[in-house]
Amino acid sequence: MTDMTIADLRRASDLFYEALAVVLAGEADPMLELLSSADDSSYLGPMGGAIIGWDAIRKAWEDQADSELGGRVSPSDRHYVVGEDIGIVVGWEKGEGHRGMPDEINIRATSTYRLEDGVVKMIGHHTDRLPG
Repeated sequence: MTDMTIADLRRASDLFYEALAVVLAGEADPMLELLSSADDSSYLGPMGGAIIGWDAIRKAWEDQADSELGGRVSPSDRHYVVGEDIGIVVGWEKGEGHRGMPDEINIRATSTYRLEDGVVKMIGHHTDRLPG
């Protein structure tokens, strides 16, 4: 693959939410496969804090999996912007049924993907919990 397409970006976004479901059930490996291992990657999750670089991001996702939060996260109203080797997805997420958390969590999310050696990899996932 030489240029990212909208279909590639949609598939990567779908894979992210599939991998997130597996993380919530206690396994990080599918998420780690989707993520870029580049040092310029970033993760600003709904629990707060900015995590930069592969080693720290990998540990954050492994720790999330170890906590076995359960529940599910559903995306909605996703908007896709694609360039030659960069793609951005913005939209909303609804979290439900997580252990030790409110019944429902509403989140604003931006995910950034980059084409790396012909494979679409996530280089950023930034979220904000919304009041309510």
